[in-house]
Amino acid sequence: MGNSTSQNEFNAQHYQQNSGLSIKEVEGIKNVFDSLDPKDGLIQTGTLRKLYRDSYDAPQLNNKIGDRETLTFDQFFELMKTDMLEKKRQFPGVDFDDGINENVQCFFCHPQRQQS
Repeated sequence: MGNSTSQNEFNAQHYQQNSGLSIKEVEGIKNVFDSLDPKDGLIQTGTLRKLYRDSYDAPQLNNKIGDRETLTFDQFFELMKTDMLEKKRQFPGVDFDDGINENVQCFFCHPQRQQS
């Protein structure tokens, strides 16, 4: 794909097409990527592995990353898209695009809501 992923040029609709994800979910994946401090369009997989180190998903993530040291946004998107679609199948009642920007370090966490 080779698309630039700078905020000004990011086209969420391009990634949303035929992905099975909503625009907000695509934007959430982009926000997570940006939070990993990409340099020249690449993130270090070590940073991503550290974030997932204690998660249930760590073994699958490590397997999918393999021996790559960096990921482009396109590679990261494919990895996260697959993971998100699987979670949406497992947990159909969870809204993955609600509050996703509140804590980009916790991609699949749902922020606690205040009781009224």
